[in-house]
Amino acid sequence: MENQGIVRLSRSAAELFTAAVVLAAVVALFVYSFELPPSPMRGYPGAGFMPRLVLIYTAVFTVIWLGRLVLARARSARETRALAPAAGDDSIEFEYRGYLVTIATVLAFVVGLQYLGFEITCFGILSLLLAVRLSSVALAVAVAALTTLILYAVFVLLLNVSVPLAILPDFITF
Repeated sequence: MENQGIVRLSRSAAELFTAAVVLAAVVALFVYSFELPPSPMRGYPGAGFMPRLVLIYTAVFTVIWLGRLVLARARSARETRALAPAAGDDSIEFEYRGYLVTIATVLAFVVGLQYLGFEITCFGILSLLLAVRLSSVALAVAVAALTTLILYAVFVLLLNVSVPLAILPDFITF
């Protein structure tokens, strides 16, 4: 039962798929960036300027990545036909259970922020993830509570990031 939750994939196919998904996400985010508000001051870039800049650079490097993958795959196919060497192992192991847990956690965090607030969502998800990995549930709950408070202090109090809070105050006057 060692290989339970693991699938073997061709490395080149997995990389091509990953690069295509990254490029599709970049294009979707670039289109969405035009919905960000314009600058309140005339002549200055709006809220979408920096995301668009980052997305353009990401798209350029992803296209280069895709091009290199396609060229390498074509070169490999030519060499295989010409030399007909023994089949090499060009595969990777992909642990899909960990991937699915990560996707579910991210989705739970996004939905939880909206309905439960930052503190409850962060504490709940961290508690669940740590309870599976640590020896004691009490230790997992303590670490989750401490981590949630540290994240609150850093992002809300120090950096003044606006997050949906349910219990803790938006600011503390000293």
